[in-house]
This record gives sequence, C-alpha cells and structure tokens, in this order.
Amino acid sequence: MNFIPVLIITLILLIITILLAVADRLLVTYGECKITVRQEDETNEFTVEGGGFLLSNLIENNIDITSSCAGKASCGYCKVRLLSGGGPILPTEEIFMSREEKVSGMRLACQVKVKEDLEIYIPDFLTTVRTIVKNKTYDPKLRWRFLMDGRDVATGEKTKTKLNRKDQHRVEEIISEYSGVPGAVVPILQRIGNTFNHLPEPVLRYMAKATDMPVSELYRVATFYNAFSLEPKGENIIKVCLGTACYVKGGERILDTVRRKLGLQNGNTTEDLKFSIEIVSCIGCCGQSPVIRINDDIYGYLKPSMIDDILEKYAGAKNGKNKT
Repeated sequence: MNFIPVLIITLILLIITILLAVADRLLVTYGECKITVRQEDETNEFTVEGGGFLLSNLIENNIDITSSCAGKASCGYCKVRLLSGGGPILPTEEIFMSREEKVSGMRLACQVKVKEDLEIYIPDFLTTVRTIVKNKTYDPKLRWRFLMDGRDVATGEKTKTKLNRKDQHRVEEIISEYSGVPGAVVPILQRIGNTFNHLPEPVLRYMAKATDMPVSELYRVATFYNAFSLEPKGENIIKVCLGTACYVKGGERILDTVRRKLGLQNGNTTEDLKFSIEIVSCIGCCGQSPVIRINDDIYGYLKPSMIDDILEKYAGAKNGKNKT
C-alpha cells in the first residue's frame, strides 16, 4: 500500500492549520478586553489584550486558579462559570462537564479565548474536585482516577461546612497567636491538626476567610505535607516500615497481619478511631527489621505471631499510652 498520498495530505493539512493559527494571531485583533472575576466574596477587574487564553490572563493578573496540565485540557481543574461572553463550549471541554454544568455556562479557562469582555465566577478548589468526582466527568483510562485507600471515591454528599461556636473560638485563638507573623500557615495548620486530630474542611474554610487566603491554597499546603491529614486519625499511630531491609524480611506480611487483626479491609483507620496505619520507608532501625513503630514505641525482629500481643498493649490504653 502506498502511503505517500496520505502523508502529503496530512502535511498539507498541518501547514494549513499553522497558517490559520498565525493569521489569527497576526491579522485578527480584538483590542482591549475587560475581565471581571468573582470568587466567593471577592470581585476583581482588569484589562487585557484580546486574543489570549483566559487561564493565562488570570495567572498573569495573580488570580488564584488551579491547573495541573499547563493548559492542555487534560485535568479539568480550571473550571470557571461564564456569566457573560466567552462563546460556546468546545468538544475538548465536554468530557469534564456534566449536563448541569454545560447548562450553567461552566467552561475550562484554558480553552476560553478572550475575544470580548468577560464576566466569570471561579468556584473554590474543593467544590471543583468534589463535583468532578461526583459526576465522574473524567477519563479514568487516559488521565487519572480519584482514589482513597485503594477505592474509587464518589463523594458529593452534603458535608458540614460551618463551625459551631466552640470550635470557631478554638480556631480564632490559634490564628490570633500568629497574628502578624509572616509565613505562619504551616504552624497554624499544625496547631489545628493537633487540636482536631485532623484538618476538617469547615476549619480550612474558616481559616481561609480569617487569614484572607484562598481555600485552594490551604488545601494545597495541607495535601503537600505528610504530617497533615484531611481525615481523622486514630489515637494510636502504627507506622509500618516497608523500606528495603524490612520489605525483604517480611514487612509486607507484617502489614497484612496488622490490617487483618484491626479489621481494616478499606481505609487506614479503625471505626473506633483507636488505631491508624501509616506506611513509611524507614524508621531508623534497619538492623532490627522488620520493624513497626506505635506512637513512640519501636518493635523490631517482628513475626506475624507477635502482633496480637503488641496490639493488646494499646487496645485499652488511654491517650495512646502503652499499658505496660
């Protein structure tokens, strides 16, 4: 079969596409366009030179918006609702949109070309992710899947988003201690994590308003550091080492035994919040492998038959203290 005609046609189409793109950039001008951005309780306005993409314009003007694919329309994070202007939705965006989102004017900022004045609304990052998971508006084979503890996550249920007065007062006290201290986000989150045993979503939302930071920024910090958890942790933290030394001496069997003894089929925390399991790469006791650490106690030279006796020491203990 002769492929030369096919290659010639493909080359011609490529050249035409390039020429059209160049012509659109050099010959077509849209003048100055005003973009009005609404985010929660904040509104910003700025003017840009028309012809560029909305995502780039937002980033250049210091508007907080999440995108992990560099504008390639493969993550679906940069969702915005067009309140006016913007044109029809493109085929490259439809995979990320539910029917309701299409009707409401939701678009991907990386695919919206600024040709006229625009007014947009940017939802917070947590809402965007929850909606993506709920509607399954992503391609699990070609891009990514939302997983939690090895299971597909289908969140979308209404969750508590407001703090009661007692918890609000506790958060206010923590934030006030760092008033005027630059770069205090991490220590504030550490105090909140110690106070609530994790970082509840209502607390993150309240902290965002109190510190004048986007919720998405706090969420990025909270998910970057392993010390933070968005889910409640158990009273006793079991760290199972699966580093090289521990792994070759049966660390995986120790992990399976601990999970089985605690009844953990899905998730890493028991229902009574008594134990949580964390997998680590090193505890610093390679000579005693396989090793686990429970709170401040280290157990080495482990065998699966030893797990029952070890867990029993903490089962009835208070405040995570070894009964012995």
